[in-house]
Amino acid sequence: MDEGLYTREPHDEASSDENRIRAHATKLKNKDSARRYYEQKLRNGKADNRDSAEEQKRKEKVHKQSQKKASDIEKKRKAAEAKKKADQNARKGSGNSINTVSKVGAAAGMVTDVIGSAQEDSKEESFVAEEVVESGGYIASGAMSSATSKVKNKKYSNKMHGRKELSAEKEAARRKAQRELQRKAMEKQARAAENGGKIGRKITDKAEDLAALLWETVKEFVEDNPVTAAIIVLVLILIIALMGLLGSCSAMGGGGGDVIMGTSYTATDDDILGTEDDYKDLEEGLQDDIDNIESDYPDYDEYNYYLDEVGHNPYQLAAILTVLYEAYKREDVQAKLQEIFEIQYELTVEEVVETRYTEPEDEDEEPEPYDYYILNVYLVNHTLDIVPDELGMTDEQKKRVALLMYTFGNRKYLFGEDDIYNIPGEGEDDSRDHTVPGEYLSDEQFARMLAEAEKYLDVPYVWGGYSPEGFDCSGFVSWVINHCGNGWNYGRLTANGLRARTANVPSSDAKPGDLIFFQGTYDTPGASHVGIYVGGGWMLHAGNPVHYSNINTPYWQSHFLGYGRIQ
Repeated sequence: MDEGLYTREPHDEASSDENRIRAHATKLKNKDSARRYYEQKLRNGKADNRDSAEEQKRKEKVHKQSQKKASDIEKKRKAAEAKKKADQNARKGSGNSINTVSKVGAAAGMVTDVIGSAQEDSKEESFVAEEVVESGGYIASGAMSSATSKVKNKKYSNKMHGRKELSAEKEAARRKAQRELQRKAMEKQARAAENGGKIGRKITDKAEDLAALLWETVKEFVEDNPVTAAIIVLVLILIIALMGLLGSCSAMGGGGGDVIMGTSYTATDDDILGTEDDYKDLEEGLQDDIDNIESDYPDYDEYNYYLDEVGHNPYQLAAILTVLYEAYKREDVQAKLQEIFEIQYELTVEEVVETRYTEPEDEDEEPEPYDYYILNVYLVNHTLDIVPDELGMTDEQKKRVALLMYTFGNRKYLFGEDDIYNIPGEGEDDSRDHTVPGEYLSDEQFARMLAEAEKYLDVPYVWGGYSPEGFDCSGFVSWVINHCGNGWNYGRLTANGLRARTANVPSSDAKPGDLIFFQGTYDTPGASHVGIYVGGGWMLHAGNPVHYSNINTPYWQSHFLGYGRIQ
C-alpha cells in the first residue's frame, strides 16, 4: 500500500480557511443547499424583499381579473349549450324545407360559437401571459402555447431584456418567484390543453350533426322531387366526365411527346447505321488481329485459342449513344466508340514454356530436355452490358438504355427484323417443346449431350455469353461439350474455332450429336453460327432464347455451311 497517498499535510491557519472556503463552495454546487442558504440569509439579513402593500393589491387585482375572465368563458359555454338545446327543440317542431334551411344555419352557427369560444380561451391565455410578464415573472419556453410565445417575443421582449442586473440576494428571490410562476403557468397550460381537446370534440360532434342534417335534407328533396334530382345528378356526372376528359387530353398533349421521345432513338437513320458500320470495322480489325496471331507471333510450337465470339447488339449500342448524346452525329462519336470497344473486348496472349524430352531412336540413348513454347490466346467479350457501369451512367440513364432496348428505339427495322440474335422470339419453325425420337437416344454420348443442353432451354442470348445466365451460339455449344460428361474439354471456342476442331461430315452422313454450322447470319467471315444437330432435320441452339429450330427452312438453308463431328 502506498503510504504517500495517506500522508496528512501539516495543520495551520491558512489551510483551515481554505477548508472552510471549499466546504462553502460545495454547498453552492448543490441547488437545494444554495436555495436553503439564500432563503435563510434573506430571512435573517438586512434586506426586506417582501411585497409592498401596493404590489400586493396589484397582484390581487390580476388574480380577480383572471377569475372574471374564467367566469365569462364558462357563461359563454353554458349559453352555447342552451342554444344547442333550443335549436334541437326547434328542429323537432318543424318539418318544411324552409325550416330545414334554418336548421342548417343554426347548426353552422353552433359550430361558429364553439370555435369562438376556443378563440376566447386563446385570448384568455394570452392575457394571463401578459400579466405574468408585467408582474416580473417568466414562462419557460417548453410550457408556452403559440399565442403566449407570440406575446412574449413581440410585445414584451424589450421590457424583459432591458432590466438591470440585480444583486445576488434579489436575484435569488426573483428566481424563487419565477419558479412559482412557472409552476402556475404550466398548470394553466395543462388546463388549456384539456379544454382544447374538449372543444375539438365539440366541433367534431357539431360537424357530424351538420352532415347528418344535410343528408336528411338531400334525402327529403330527392323523395319529394325524384325527376329534378335525377336531372341534377346526370348533369353533375356529365360535368365530371368532361373535366376528366379534358384533364386526360391535357396530360396526353403535354406528356405524350415526352413518352415517345424517351423510347426513341433521336439520331437519324443514316447516323445510326453509319456509326454501327464504324463499330463493326473495329470488330473486323480485332478479328484480323486474331487471324494473324501465328504470323505476328511466329516460331511457337503450339497455339491455343480461348476465344469469345466477336459481335454485339446494334440496338444496344444505339441506345447507349442515344442516352449519352441524344441526336448524335456519326463524326462526333468516334472517340466514344473506341472507348466502348476497349471496354467490351479484351485480347491477351500468354507465353508458356514447358520442359519436354526427346524420344531417343536407340534404346541406349538418354532422353534430352528441350524447351517447348506455347502461346495461349484469350479473347474476352465482356459484352455491351457492362458499358453503362464502366462509363459511370446514373440509374436513370441505365433505365433509359433498357427502355430503348425494349422498344428497339421505335425503329425495329434498322438492323433487319429477321435478326435471330438481337430480336427475341421464336419463328413458326421454332419450338421449345420439340421431342427427340427415342431411338436417337440409344447413342449414350448424344443422350448425355442432349440432357445437358435441354437444361438451358429459354436462356437468353448474350453476345460473348458463356454461362447458364446467358449464352451466345458458340458459348452454348462449348458449354454443353465441356459439361456433358463425355470426357471432352475444348475450352471456350468460337463457331469458327469449333469448326476447326471437328471433322467435316457430309450431310448424308450427319447423325444426332454432330455440330451444324452456318455462315452469314451476321457480318463475320467463316462460320457465324453453330448448333447441335438432334436428328430429323432439327437442331438445338442458342437463338434468342435457346430453343429447337427446324433447319429445313429457307432462312437456315440459305446460310447452311456444313456438319462437324466431335473428335
